[in-house]
Amino acid sequence: MSGPFIYVGTFTIKNDRLEEGKKWLAEHCAVVEANEPRLIVFHAFFDEEGRTASVVQVHPDSASMEFHMQVMSEHLADAFDYIEAVVSEQYFGAASDTLSEMLAKYAEPGVSITSMPIHAAGFTRSGVR
Repeated sequence: MSGPFIYVGTFTIKNDRLEEGKKWLAEHCAVVEANEPRLIVFHAFFDEEGRTASVVQVHPDSASMEFHMQVMSEHLADAFDYIEAVVSEQYFGAASDTLSEMLAKYAEPGVSITSMPIHAAGFTRSGVR
């Protein structure tokens, strides 16, 4: 499958783990940057209270997201030491069968999931500031 695969995940951080959670997320980002050269965009954002975070990822294709899931499997093992609840997950772009199975393993009851598999139009720029 070709075309970009974009992931946006939103979650809350436990009240008593806010600073540690922010540190964990920064470490998570460093692991991604060091180990995933195909990943185009990886950003984490917090709300003004610093309790709700969103991670935005732009992959060149589904295979890149599959690789991300493999790289992150160890680092995500302790994620729920800091994450209180996953609020939503959004997937944009066609997922391979393998990626669909991987994402299904992490799906939690009650979490809002949006899937938009059909890429209608658009472009990607890199190196533009």
